[in-house]
Amino acid sequence: MRKTDPKTRARQTWILTLLIAGALFAACTQESAPPPEVKKEAPVVEKAPQPWAILYAFAQEGEEVIGSSTIVTEKTWAGRKISSGWLIQPVVIASTGIGMSNAAATTQHIIDTYKPQGIILTGVCGAVDPKLRIGDIVIPDRWVTHDYGFWGDSGLETDSLPVGRSDTAGFDRMIEIPVDTALARQLGNAADGIAFRFKKVGDFLPDVYKGGVGVSGNAFIGSQRKRQSLYKELKARIVDMESAAVVQTAYAAGIPVVIVRANSDLAGGGSGNAEEEFRQNFEAAAYNAALVVKQFLEVREGEE
Repeated sequence: MRKTDPKTRARQTWILTLLIAGALFAACTQESAPPPEVKKEAPVVEKAPQPWAILYAFAQEGEEVIGSSTIVTEKTWAGRKISSGWLIQPVVIASTGIGMSNAAATTQHIIDTYKPQGIILTGVCGAVDPKLRIGDIVIPDRWVTHDYGFWGDSGLETDSLPVGRSDTAGFDRMIEIPVDTALARQLGNAADGIAFRFKKVGDFLPDVYKGGVGVSGNAFIGSQRKRQSLYKELKARIVDMESAAVVQTAYAAGIPVVIVRANSDLAGGGSGNAEEEFRQNFEAAAYNAALVVKQFLEVREGEE
């Protein structure tokens, strides 16, 4: 057996030592694998509650609602006053201006800007149904634009409107546009619970009428003949100059909407001077309609 030279054996030992040392160094200096990534959950951000939009045409119709609210911001848009704050629940309270075009424009602006959970229009109206008295409160379940149609030899024939919705294609022909049935029922229940708090109009407290047809157009009705025509042809209970436009705009956008109106006059069927009746009874009628809106918000807060 051949013996290994001592020098060779020493060299082999040295080489082996270097190899072992190198392996140990590499193991010690190797970067550790990064720890598994820990996913951080995004912080929960509470969304601001959607407000109720409370609309009115005349400044006096909004006074009771605004005066009862905690107003945080006020601004003017296209001549309309818009107040935001709290009336038990978050609210945006806006003047529409008078007439159908003003009402539709304001309603669309409120929908686009504030994304309300629902829209309530409050104010006064003229009574058409002969059963109604000045002061009575009416919450119709459908609305008609009475001056949209065809003028022929026999006068105006009210026709159906082409009504589009944001969630469908094209237009549907509609004469009567519905309000939100749940809101109408809740507003009616709210009105029933506060009849004793209404201001008297003349010598009596108002009655509350639910359902039926409301009609709107760009004219103040002070004619016995026109009043009878609206009742006969359209079965109208009340008439005003904004509500049908608000209902159509909200309906098209898929926003729940309801109207509460109090009779300030008999649309030419009382004293024969509807304008005088309007001036005499406007304040009390506007107050009573606003009172229903306030009670509605109180009731909803208690239920939620």
